Amino acid sequence: MTSRALATFLGATLALASCADLERGPAQLVPDAAAGDAAATDGGAALSFASDIVPLLAPCKRCHVPGQEAGDTKLLLSGDTTADAATVVRFVDTTAPASSRLLAKVSGQGHEGGEIYAVGSPEYETILHWIQQGAHP
Repeated sequence: MTSRALATFLGATLALASCADLERGPAQLVPDAAAGDAAATDGGAALSFASDIVPLLAPCKRCHVPGQEAGDTKLLLSGDTTADAATVVRFVDTTAPASSRLLAKVSGQGHEGGEIYAVGSPEYETILHWIQQGAHP
């Protein structure tokens, strides 16, 4: 077995052996930028919270505001981009973007509101790429 094949085998074995992080949702086998995800490292334009992510959070504003169904959760959106960016960033992990709690929630994992964006959808991928790029405002 070549060293590359061994590394691939060991990486897959470790990924399958990991258990779910209840704070972030189940582990996902989605490539991160650190692992060489071509889409995240292709030199495309940088994504920003204000212009690229805020529009994708519009469905969340139905429940994740004070006084609504999810008004008692840690993800409360105020409509102020700076404040909302600070809140949302607490749900991302730039060291392991695909394992971010934000992605788990929008894909319906541990989210009482169900799936907002399917894994692999353009919206999901935009959020993933924003996190891979460092989750900048």
